[in-house]
Amino acid sequence: MSSFEGILHRYTARNVAFEFAPTGRKKVLVMIGGMTDGLLTVPYATELAHTLEPHGYSVVNVQLTSSFLGFGTASLDKDVEELKSLVDFLKGAQGGRREAVVLMGHSTGSQDVMHYLLRHGNSVAAGIIQGSCSDRESFDQTIDQAFDPQLLATLTARARELVDAGHQNDLLSSEYSAYLFDTPVTAYRWCSLMEAGGDDDYFSSDLPAEALAASFGRLKTPLLVAYSENDQYVPPWVDKHALLARWRAATLPAVWSEYSGLVKGATHAVPEPAAQRRLFEMLVPFLTDFPRADC
Repeated sequence: MSSFEGILHRYTARNVAFEFAPTGRKKVLVMIGGMTDGLLTVPYATELAHTLEPHGYSVVNVQLTSSFLGFGTASLDKDVEELKSLVDFLKGAQGGRREAVVLMGHSTGSQDVMHYLLRHGNSVAAGIIQGSCSDRESFDQTIDQAFDPQLLATLTARARELVDAGHQNDLLSSEYSAYLFDTPVTAYRWCSLMEAGGDDDYFSSDLPAEALAASFGRLKTPLLVAYSENDQYVPPWVDKHALLARWRAATLPAVWSEYSGLVKGATHAVPEPAAQRRLFEMLVPFLTDFPRADC
């Protein structure tokens, strides 16, 4: 357990974000956690703040309505709405009139970054995605529990019936929440996470070229991809090098950072000190490369 120095910002009436010391830098990296994350839960966030200090950056860890166990009743649209409020706050007088805001997502936070850049990309300087595995594919393998793919298919079909009938916000039974850390989940968010082509389905290895063109191909904001080499939530049959190559091919050359790649030795959340150093070796040159050419 640890204590952290910094500033707690209330950027809307019901949302807060924590700025790690050192605070008040004119450039800021907003750290967006993944599923079940919230304030102070991403392992490398504190060390990242110290690493970026000499380069004029503060690190702000955002708490969203979807943080911790709120993801099951939330959506990427809601996350982006709240992130836009935070970006506007940081650029305003109360937030310190920051000159540049960079969004960094870990795990499902990477989906938030993609979703945001496709809607408000001109409001931030850059985006970073780390641990950007597919939720759909991660549940297509045995992780911590006995897995029944036929049951999952049946559950998803039932949820789809509710969505199609206009009951997308209905809470599903405990059969569903058992797959999602005992978290209450709506029919919409279940389908978003579990269906091919769902709103959350940005990173699956089987997405067709047309889907990548509609996501990576539409980005106009500089993007760094830091994919964990030993991510335990990526099925062993996924070729990470080939997947990164597909994403790069779909992205405009001026958008895709040359520093993108696999974080050697990193598992999903990069708790390993050596892997954290390698991650930071990718982040620092990317963050000091601005401005970039218009796309």
